[in-house]
Amino acid sequence: MSSKNNLTLLNLGCGSTVHSSWRNLDVNPLSEEIEYWDAKQGIPFKSESVDCIYHSHLLEHLTPEDGQIFLEECFRVLKPKGILRVVVPDLEGICKAYLSAISRIEKGDESAKMDAEWMRLELYDQTIRKTSGGRMLDFLRSNPPNKDFIIERCGQQVSPYLDKAPLESDSKSPSLKTPIHLRIKISLKIILQRSFWKNWFSLKFLGNEDYQALNDGRFGNSGEVHKHMYDRFSLEQLLTQIGFRTISIKSANESRITGWGDFFLDVTQTGIPRKPDSLYLEAIKP
Repeated sequence: MSSKNNLTLLNLGCGSTVHSSWRNLDVNPLSEEIEYWDAKQGIPFKSESVDCIYHSHLLEHLTPEDGQIFLEECFRVLKPKGILRVVVPDLEGICKAYLSAISRIEKGDESAKMDAEWMRLELYDQTIRKTSGGRMLDFLRSNPPNKDFIIERCGQQVSPYLDKAPLESDSKSPSLKTPIHLRIKISLKIILQRSFWKNWFSLKFLGNEDYQALNDGRFGNSGEVHKHMYDRFSLEQLLTQIGFRTISIKSANESRITGWGDFFLDVTQTGIPRKPDSLYLEAIKP
């Protein structure tokens, strides 16, 4: 099942957050209900054939140029009156939270120093890191005293890191819920990526400096690094430039999309936002 009431619904860059009423696409499919898809290859649907498009925390992983091309693709495949729902980290919210922490430090609140440090990491670490998880992961694993602040910012998704519980993503192992043939395929891919001989030859022919630059480039293109950030004004301006209209800010629970409350894409089954630090914007193709 990939539609609701005969609507064509696309969940792009879905990760592990899926619903059977949607066509769920991702560059790293973790289950059989997810189709392989690379955002840089366009959207594999005919023009004006899709009713709704949803993507969460995907756009910031594209350069501004690639991001515009991707949103133009969204515009192309949407039907007239089709709805686009974009969810991204909220640059404005990050800046306000950082300045709020600085203000509390000025007033003598010692605990605010750790909050300010976390906000610095939110601003920069995801754009400059060279290893998976970066300094943010180190901070989470350090048993920080401001756990409640971090969870309020980022949601329950960070709780396992704060509790130091073992995570699948730590080892990049495929989920046990993933069908066995996909687990084997993913595991083989990991082994090949970590090939001793591949790395040995690269190091031998490139030298240390160029080899490190190659690894940095590979990681930069792995999909983890943030390559741009948006606030409500810049994102609205971009969507308007592309041709979208009736652009409005929503909450995690609010949408023009029919049956949104049944999908639990931006909220958990208990109604808690998955990523509270997000900007939710919806736009309509005229």
